[in-house]
Amino acid sequence: MNVKHAKTDINAAFSMAFIVLVAILMVSASSVVILLYQGGQGERSAEIQPAKWGDDVKVDYVGRLSDGRVFDTSIWSVASNDAMYPKSLNFQSREESTYSPLEFEIGNGQMIRGFERGVIGLVVGETKVITILPADGYGPLNQTKLKSIQLVQSLPVFESMNISTFMAKFSVSPEMGLALIDPIWGWDASVFDLNYDADRVTVMNTPVLGSLYKVYGDPEAVPETGWYAEIEDVDSSANGGLGVISVRHILDPQDGGRVKGIDPSGSEFIVMTVDSLSNSIVLNYNSEVTGVTLYFTVTLVEIVNK
Repeated sequence: MNVKHAKTDINAAFSMAFIVLVAILMVSASSVVILLYQGGQGERSAEIQPAKWGDDVKVDYVGRLSDGRVFDTSIWSVASNDAMYPKSLNFQSREESTYSPLEFEIGNGQMIRGFERGVIGLVVGETKVITILPADGYGPLNQTKLKSIQLVQSLPVFESMNISTFMAKFSVSPEMGLALIDPIWGWDASVFDLNYDADRVTVMNTPVLGSLYKVYGDPEAVPETGWYAEIEDVDSSANGGLGVISVRHILDPQDGGRVKGIDPSGSEFIVMTVDSLSNSIVLNYNSEVTGVTLYFTVTLVEIVNK
């Protein structure tokens, strides 16, 4: 045997075996890396699982109107701090113990549609501002719940009505000369004439010229309700003897959405608009959050596994 050729064959065989061994080690190492990567990916995916349709979730939220006032929240530090978080007219404060993350199932109809959809895709700890249009919120304004009054009103000095209307308005039976307080305007009045046979009562209103009267207010309401009206003129001989009282409501356009009132029936409303050019005030008996765009700052606290 040729020794040289034998050595060459042995070296070649050893080289080939080494190459094969290296290849096997590389494949094995790659398999380990792939397994480690896939394992890590599985754990990471579980950690950042986003909220989806059908999940039971807990969220903290702050609901605001377009001007930034808070109308609802799940967070006590927001609810209790009016300086940092000004409140809307209909904000309802509660006991501290009642404030906690809101729990609901996405898609079961507990929440308004825009809120549910806005939570989808959030991961635990993530915060998002959700903009909700009326169609996905509390719906459009009910136009039948809007009432218009004049910014400057003309009212009679002498006001006639039947006895049942008088009793409904003043909550008392009529008597000649009976002293009264007008339930809407707050000025003095009295029974000027009474005719049971004709079922007629005439009330004489006697406001003081230049005085301010609180209207549409409830002294026990929180926040404060109503506003002031000024008597600009009183002419008892005008309008064919019925007289005219000219009353100006002390409101301006900036008061729109920021003044709340209560009418004689006890129904609440919000002054929606004040327009001096058209001499009109629109009173809105809809909910404060109806017909407006809402802004919710939402933080996903937990996805609850059922």
